[in-house]
Amino acid sequence: MTLPPALVLQTPRLRLRALRTTDLDTVLALRTNPTAMERMLEGVQDRAGALETLRTFEGLWEAQGVGMFGLYERSSNAFIGEAGLMLRPDGLGMAVRYSLLPAARGRGFAREAMTEIVGFALSEHGLDHLVAVLSDDNKASQGLVEDLGFNLEQSFYRGRQKMLVYGLSGAFWQARQRLADFLVQAKAGL
Repeated sequence: MTLPPALVLQTPRLRLRALRTTDLDTVLALRTNPTAMERMLEGVQDRAGALETLRTFEGLWEAQGVGMFGLYERSSNAFIGEAGLMLRPDGLGMAVRYSLLPAARGRGFAREAMTEIVGFALSEHGLDHLVAVLSDDNKASQGLVEDLGFNLEQSFYRGRQKMLVYGLSGAFWQARQRLADFLVQAKAGL
């Protein structure tokens, strides 16, 4: 079976392109960086581990039509991280996730990318539900997913670390988008 064409999404500042095994040299700067990978389930990876992860990404794109994107600044075409969807190995479902190079943090790129990706997954691709699994001390990511409309659904412990599971339904996302569109139109009509 052949892979579908590489999917590209765009935001005002970012180009998001589906990651492939051919992106190995590009993603190594992220996947070998302890700061960038400190909260990711797979942790820091060497070249072989990163290649295996990219194979997993390709498999999800092929099987589900969704997956992980490389994030590139539109102004410079510089790779700044990855964001997208992964099927959780623990059975919790399709999860949003992101990791940025340290120099790209704190500039709103994660929020911009995740808003586009969640919209693609729930509105355009038609997924019913997404989860976000975060450690209870990751306040920045909690704020991001809550702003996107995710609600806390459950928690569990991974060792001594409390993990929070947030969920977002496609129906809620679409209703929220319709309300936002209505408010923009109402404001324009004033």
